Amino acid sequence: MYAQLCKRLSEEAPNFDPGEGPCTFNRLLLSKCKDEFECRRNASEAWDGKEGELTPEQEEQRANARRKMVGNIRFIGELGKLEIIQESILHRCIQQLLEKRRRRPVADLAEDLECLCQIMKTCGKVLDKPKAKNLMDQYFERKVQLKSNTELPSRIRFMLQDVIELRAASWVPRKIAQSDGPRTIQEVREEAARDLGVYIPPPTSQGPPRSSGLISPLAALGSFFPTANSNRVGMEDVFGMPPMGAVTTLGTGPGVISSQPDKYGYESNGFSGGGGGGSYRPRQQQGGFYQNKHFSNQSYNRQQQNNQYNQQQNYNSIATKDLPPRFKKMFSGGLGGPGDGEVSLRPAPTSMMLKPKTPGVLPQSALGALPQGHQDHPALPLAPQPQPPNQKPTPPLLHKEPPILIKQASMDKSKSNKRDRGPSRDEWLKRVKSVVEDLIKEQNVEDAVDNYRNLKVPERLTADAVHTIITYLLEQNESGREYGSQLLERLRSDNIINPDRLFDGVKQVLGQLDYLVTDIPRVKSHMASILGYAVAYNILTLSEVAEPLEGGQHFPLFLLTLQGLHKLMGKVKLTQTFNDSKVNLLNLLPEADRTKEKLADLLEDRHLSFLFPLLRIQAELLKTLMGDPTPQSFYKYIKDNLDSTHYTAPGFINALMTVLVKYITQESTLAGNADPTQIPEKSSTEKEKELLNKFKPVLQAFLHDHVHLQVTAVYALQVYTYTNNFPKGMLLRWFVNLYNLEIIEEDAFLKWKEDLSDDYPGKGKALFQVNQWLTWLEETEEDDEEEDGDA
Repeated sequence: MYAQLCKRLSEEAPNFDPGEGPCTFNRLLLSKCKDEFECRRNASEAWDGKEGELTPEQEEQRANARRKMVGNIRFIGELGKLEIIQESILHRCIQQLLEKRRRRPVADLAEDLECLCQIMKTCGKVLDKPKAKNLMDQYFERKVQLKSNTELPSRIRFMLQDVIELRAASWVPRKIAQSDGPRTIQEVREEAARDLGVYIPPPTSQGPPRSSGLISPLAALGSFFPTANSNRVGMEDVFGMPPMGAVTTLGTGPGVISSQPDKYGYESNGFSGGGGGGSYRPRQQQGGFYQNKHFSNQSYNRQQQNNQYNQQQNYNSIATKDLPPRFKKMFSGGLGGPGDGEVSLRPAPTSMMLKPKTPGVLPQSALGALPQGHQDHPALPLAPQPQPPNQKPTPPLLHKEPPILIKQASMDKSKSNKRDRGPSRDEWLKRVKSVVEDLIKEQNVEDAVDNYRNLKVPERLTADAVHTIITYLLEQNESGREYGSQLLERLRSDNIINPDRLFDGVKQVLGQLDYLVTDIPRVKSHMASILGYAVAYNILTLSEVAEPLEGGQHFPLFLLTLQGLHKLMGKVKLTQTFNDSKVNLLNLLPEADRTKEKLADLLEDRHLSFLFPLLRIQAELLKTLMGDPTPQSFYKYIKDNLDSTHYTAPGFINALMTVLVKYITQESTLAGNADPTQIPEKSSTEKEKELLNKFKPVLQAFLHDHVHLQVTAVYALQVYTYTNNFPKGMLLRWFVNLYNLEIIEEDAFLKWKEDLSDDYPGKGKALFQVNQWLTWLEETEEDDEEEDGDA
């Protein structure tokens, strides 16, 4: 509820920041969430630091602090579900909660893991998307490891197990929460109406016997499953219906005798066949209601009238001498009333007990035919109509759907409400579309801006308005898309459209591209043109365009956008814009094609290779190494042909490591027809180590004292083994050799283990293969640190 309130405020709260900045409310909300997240453990750590046992009051305060911490995390997750907090921020929160700091006991992770489980239960389903599959797999691999760690409290381990099972069940909880508490009589009636198709209205007033009304659903079940000792005592009160017997005039409620023993002359099931008491009537003769789902109201009404007649005859034959004294006068006064001034046990007609408790909004069809004289007031409860002395009461019609009462307003009031509400959503969007249509015809951006401003579109419909504009532009030619983009640029620069709402509208269109392709065959090319104009006119940044396209969504839309920007900006400006955006193109490729070789081919085909000059260098490095496989000539070629600014670039280190690993393995363990599923022969592994030692000076020249570049080299090794389907034992051999030859330091290996980046595929399987060795390495490093501290 609070998250939905924040969503409403983010759309409608006033903005006190400059127009190009984010909404004031969003900025303050995110800032507060950040502070609460970063300070989440302060309160609990304060209690943990106290010496001695805590008093009951302190224990309660500590529990309240933990409850507040978990509640704040859940609130952050709910904000993420409503897209107030971006998914990237949620991923960073999860990564911080999973991070294990060096020299920190595992038991100290308990608070963070509790928060992690809460945020996963809240928004895990939203985060578990194909584009984030690698990250989610890494999160849960860590959870599986932590779940079996006996140093953690059992409560936390069970929480981890529950979250793991929740994801395995496609985020469907094991037990849907149900209302098991006490319910009102009206709720019981409505449940019976849903289950049995028969609705029992509440009692409305005093009147003649209502045995001709609708039967109790439970009584219906009792007659459908006949037993020798059928007894309905007490259930009539639940559904507001008296039994069809002698006490129908006695009212309902606590303390009222709802059915009588057989000695009073009628059957306990209320379906006496007539004459004397105790006669049995076969239930098969009670009409088709219990035999056929689609029963006839006419036959049922006739049967009910017969039952009424039989019951009245039964009343005359009752041995009044056996009745309690307070009932004798009642029968002497007739069946229709209390008689002889006896006080009636039924509530007065004006009693609050007789007010209808049905919902106030009901379809007109549920009201049935109204008696004459009440047509002008269908919402008023109808008073019972007096029955002629010899006329049998007519039972009401049965409804399969529970009737709902409609409180209808007067015509004048409904018309005034309609005027007060203003235009509907569809009417607003039609007006927006007419503005764009006029723009395409007149080609006057200024007039279009004024027309849109005069519309005064509500803030809550801004994203829908942007969606309408872009959808219409997709059907236009290149000139029309350019004019439409200029309109969006002016609306944004003049603060008529909020930037966040504009981005939401773009995402709405991207979510419908797969459906629009049937009507617009080249919809991706047209959308790429609009996105290109959006980036060129500073409506959106290139990173914002890339965000909804991660994981290969709508591929190759982003590459088409870059091609359009190439025509609008040229190579130099596009290269600068692309580098400033820090977009990882590998993340925008489908998972099967997420390799540098495939990316190089795609960029070459679309004439975009200038964006990644190091990709071409990788091919040239491999060609040089195959021509002259000596470390000296290879190092000389790098120095002569590559600018020194690239020496510390992650792209160059990635290319260098990939080329060397490929050359060494093809000359040793993967040479010829070697089977990658089998462990190589000892001679091949020794040659592999010898060649790595040979090129050790080249790697050390660029990796020495640069831990972050060493991590990049490890990732390059991971991706190479991934593209070759992880040859048996290869990754572990290379980890050991790189460590023993002092090419990669232990800090780089451990940082690679803790890093949760999804920029490189195959991390999960790679961790599985080397996890045991990394655990040994971590323990060895901790032992060395303790020895240094003792010294």
